[in-house]
Amino acid sequence: MRNIKNLVFEGGGILGTAYLGVLDYLVNNGWMRNIIRVAGTSAGAITACITCFNLPFSDIEKIAYSLDYKKVPSKSKFDRISQIPEDAKEVIEKLFGDANCIYRLINNYGWFSTEYFYRWIKEVISDQFDHTKKLPPYTFSDFRNPSLHKNNRPFLDLFIIGTNISMRTSKIFSYETTPTMEVAEAVRISMSIPLFFEAVIKEDVDTYGDFVRDVFCDGGLMNNYPLNIFDYPKFNSSLYHGINMTTLGVRFMSELKHNDIDNLLKYIESLLHASSYIQEHNYESNPLNKERSIIIDTHGISSLDFNISVNDDTYKFLYNQGYIAAKDFFNNKAYKLRD
Repeated sequence: MRNIKNLVFEGGGILGTAYLGVLDYLVNNGWMRNIIRVAGTSAGAITACITCFNLPFSDIEKIAYSLDYKKVPSKSKFDRISQIPEDAKEVIEKLFGDANCIYRLINNYGWFSTEYFYRWIKEVISDQFDHTKKLPPYTFSDFRNPSLHKNNRPFLDLFIIGTNISMRTSKIFSYETTPTMEVAEAVRISMSIPLFFEAVIKEDVDTYGDFVRDVFCDGGLMNNYPLNIFDYPKFNSSLYHGINMTTLGVRFMSELKHNDIDNLLKYIESLLHASSYIQEHNYESNPLNKERSIIIDTHGISSLDFNISVNDDTYKFLYNQGYIAAKDFFNNKAYKLRD
């Protein structure tokens, strides 16, 4: 059986709950012992971040259970809304229902705040570090330094996918590319679904010394399933037809059907699905991609239905679908020996 060294998670909103079932199977059946690197987009970035801590499954589960999905799309007060006169805010409230969200959409290009999620992921990351050695924030460089971690536990190498809207390109955040970047911010960028969540705006100076303002959002916009991220000789000197067969990917599948678009939420979801179907051609172009992918059937559950909670029917269904998909993948011996 093949030696798995890399693990990649697709983006998928709340469908990422299914990854808990996948990890349950992988960890408890010994498939994680040789993993060196993890990568992911959006919900997959969150999973990759938690997975990279190299924890027992019981600890992974506790972290996952601590996320309150219903708070993730937050309508928290927008900082600069105080600049709007009160009478103008009243008019906006009457017309659109929430002045904070309207102002956030206009200025930060997204209806909901990601502040709750950002606080949560920062706390999760902080809990993995020895605060007597270094206080937050923690960077990709810190993730590579076991002397800063609790019990000197080494982490797996982490790769997060975002989208730089200003440059119109996909962006990889990692120790190699962005060593001084806060990991929590990279994960926040990767899960910031366009229009649904506010974008992350970063101000910097370019190589010419000029001031630049970069707008970042969900990595899934351009690379929702970064399965090929490790298809390079530096990660495996023995590529098989240009493919790194020591990479295992996990992704979602659902029957394509007509979506009645009657609100902004459904429009955004359909827009993202349309983008992912374009990317699907890259995945389908090589049969070896299916050979190295666990595929989870989500039965049409909406990726943006954040009205779920731990152990409700949807949560348990997705968890079980992830576990079953992983179990079936290995039991069917789809993972052939091709290092």
